[in-house]
Amino acid sequence: MRKKILLTLLSLSVTFSAWAGDKHRTDEIETWQLQPLVRQNDSQWLKQNYIQVMAGDKISFSLEDRGDNTIYRVKYADKNGTTLRAYKANAEYVLTEAAKPEDSGFYTCSMMYLDGSGTRHTQINMRIYVDVQSEPLGTPFSWEGRIPQFSHDWKTDAQFNYGVYEKPAKTHNFKKKSGKKANSYSGEWWSAFWGDNLNKTVGTDSATIYTAAKNMVDKFDSDFEYIRDYMGWPPDKNARKGYKSFVYIFGSGLANDNASNTEKGGYQASTFVDGDNYACVWASYYPFSRFRADADSKWNDGDYQREAMVHEGIHAIFADLNHCRKSSWFHEAGNTWLQSAMNTERYNKYGTPGFLDACPFVAPFMPIECYSGWLQDGSFGGPQAEGVNMFNEQGQQICTWRNLLGGTQYGNAFPIILSEICGKGSIPWIWRNCEDYVLGGIGSLLGDETMRQLILQYRTRMATFDIGGWKNGYRKLMNDNIGLTVKAEWEPYWINVAPFKLTPYQGLTINSDDRWMAPDTLTNPGWSGCNIIPIHVDSKANSATVEFLPQNDRDMRAQLCYTTKAGKIYYSQYAHCGKLQIDVTDRPANNVVFLVVANTDYIFVNDNVQRKQHYDYRVRLLDGALQVADLYTKWSMHENTLKDSKYNEDAARADQEAFLTSVESPSSSDQYTPGSNGVRLLAGMCIPGRPITVQLADGISPSDVRINIIGASGIVADDATLTGNSYTLPSNMRPGLYFIKFVQNGMTDTYKVIVKR
Repeated sequence: MRKKILLTLLSLSVTFSAWAGDKHRTDEIETWQLQPLVRQNDSQWLKQNYIQVMAGDKISFSLEDRGDNTIYRVKYADKNGTTLRAYKANAEYVLTEAAKPEDSGFYTCSMMYLDGSGTRHTQINMRIYVDVQSEPLGTPFSWEGRIPQFSHDWKTDAQFNYGVYEKPAKTHNFKKKSGKKANSYSGEWWSAFWGDNLNKTVGTDSATIYTAAKNMVDKFDSDFEYIRDYMGWPPDKNARKGYKSFVYIFGSGLANDNASNTEKGGYQASTFVDGDNYACVWASYYPFSRFRADADSKWNDGDYQREAMVHEGIHAIFADLNHCRKSSWFHEAGNTWLQSAMNTERYNKYGTPGFLDACPFVAPFMPIECYSGWLQDGSFGGPQAEGVNMFNEQGQQICTWRNLLGGTQYGNAFPIILSEICGKGSIPWIWRNCEDYVLGGIGSLLGDETMRQLILQYRTRMATFDIGGWKNGYRKLMNDNIGLTVKAEWEPYWINVAPFKLTPYQGLTINSDDRWMAPDTLTNPGWSGCNIIPIHVDSKANSATVEFLPQNDRDMRAQLCYTTKAGKIYYSQYAHCGKLQIDVTDRPANNVVFLVVANTDYIFVNDNVQRKQHYDYRVRLLDGALQVADLYTKWSMHENTLKDSKYNEDAARADQEAFLTSVESPSSSDQYTPGSNGVRLLAGMCIPGRPITVQLADGISPSDVRINIIGASGIVADDATLTGNSYTLPSNMRPGLYFIKFVQNGMTDTYKVIVKR
């Protein structure tokens, strides 16, 4: 008879022939010179460095001799390095008599030991991972409402004149090289300046040139009126000091530059004029020419160049806000977000994302605060392009990045998903409150734990495309880039890296006889990065379970999620380590779920080590989870029927059952079962409008018990107080799977029920 894996983390004793996989990668625990032990309540000690318990459980740590090494002394510390207790020899350390979710995370163990010759050694900061769950494994989970909304309204800000600005009356006084007044065109809030050496591509007669200037200024006036008057953003310093903002055409013969009139490009700059430095748009003849009346009949890049000019105008606003000073990446990502949000709100339509928006979706292992992406040495560019810029002896820039991914800073996935989670006002809040780094600034508001949950939610929403109206555009963009080969973008390059075929998904390789699997070390996550692992689940099972174990990581989280064929999204509870289980009664599209493994480090320390770190972990597939799915199939297309040529469900099921049958799981007297915490649901039919009966343990009053009913999708169906020993189900409940939670005095009993008509 098959022996089931229990919900608690019990030791696994497996006897197999030697594993015949690839070369074994050392697991963290194998480097310990002594044997770590963990214990839940008063059950047996487990020879492992991780433990998952229910809230209220007791957690203990200990050590025992390993090989010729014997224990001399041990010290335990929390993740901040604060000593919790130091011992001689191998005494038990009780971390807590009654665990709380905030006890989750990692702890360190520093040990002194004697080797076989009696020589004393020290091994420091070996990690023990702890996960404390407040709900039983498999309880439905919803992200809704877990992260607070936050926002900033410039109209409440005295420094920005409460959002009220007079139309500027003054135009800047630019000169030609001859000393005469520059050619110019002035609109309502914007102006443009050029000299007498303008490239003839813009026009050979003054009428054509002035029409181009008028068209350009009109677009700036129109777009920035919407940004200012309807979206509430302040104008740049020009307007705040009574001057019209401006576009400066460099290379045209103005006194402030010496560029050639054949030079191309455009960017946001600062120009000294009228006694001060003013942020502005510096543009060559090239984008200026695309404002000609006949531009679209002459060239095919008109729209791109015109929108790029507005992009630089937005940079001028950001430059004068004087925040995010160490976040060059967000000066780009926040810019593309504002421009796309403007067009979305203005025309009530979601546009097509830019091609660089694909980067964070197709390479989610890259950090959030990343400039130039995955560099050629395997590290990541920092928030301010740390590690990116390199030049040869001739002063020529060397390419250090890979094609496509080198532009990841222009992708606006983070501000888009952040605004879905925390509201559109969260982006202005960043520009008013984050002085240097964005994630650290948000974390100072939300607190450490909530900030880490925000990063995990961001990553799981990427996996499911739970991003509102942006879903289809970003999903198509990601899928269009699956299989794209990236390598050094141009010569001269830093390192001739092997070409890499992009996929948003991460594979795993069996790493041990007991089927723990490891990701590759090339694309496992950087700080704040993630891996998304597609997993085939058993079509005959009602749930899928996986086990997760970080390796040498400060704070990694994992969560299961999936989308149905109809587009409904489900999430499991998340864990720091241990088991995750998700109900699959409402079938996942193509019977594939995603395991999202996210590093939640959000503070950039700029020590040149963090940028180069890829964080490791192990995963094991248990009941209902059969096989890692193909990495290049477009699993996000949930509407479609997709096949994996390397997957045979019957064979995978038989193999998994044989493995799980061989796993010995000792029983535990402390195993949680519904009712253990004092509220027992008595047998009976669950029918809408009908009562169900409970039995309360001694000392529990009905008035102490709160009832919470959650549908399988995580939607709350009812929240009420128990009356007497019975509770009447809402009459409007639809048939289906529900979880009924009875909460009293900080304890919870959860029951999985089927409601029928």
